[in-house]
Amino acid sequence: MEIDPKTIVWYPLFTLLIYLILSLLFDLPFWTLFLALFLVFLYILVIIIIEIKK
Repeated sequence: MEIDPKTIVWYPLFTLLIYLILSLLFDLPFWTLFLALFLVFLYILVIIIIEIKK
């Protein structure tokens, strides 16, 4: 698995876009945005750790 620099940029942006679309459809609390971004951050961290261990 190779780190694609675009992945690190696009995942948070897609998360924000999906959050904004869902917030229009449903009444989502604001803290759910931070939860989603935290999960994206964990995903990126796991990718970086896997690449370092290679």
